[in-house]
Amino acid sequence: MSRWLKIPGGRSVMAVNGHGDVVGYACRRPVITGALDVNHLVGPLYADSFDVAWDLLHHLTSDIAGQTIEIETM
Repeated sequence: MSRWLKIPGGRSVMAVNGHGDVVGYACRRPVITGALDVNHLVGPLYADSFDVAWDLLHHLTSDIAGQTIEIETM
C-alpha cells in the first residue's frame, strides 16, 4: 500500500467508520504512457459498500474534472 501512496501526481483516499475501522480506500495515478486515451487510472479501490465506493471515487476525482479517468478491475 505504501507504494500507491508515493506515486508522483497520484492521490489516495480512505474511508473510516464511526468505530475507526477502515471501510474503504482508493488510489489514483496519472497515466505515464500515451498509449491509452486516459489521463488517470483508479485502482486499487476497495469498499465495504457501494455508497462508500461512490464517495471514495467522488473525493478521489474531484480535483481532475474534465479529464479522462479509467477504473482498473481485476
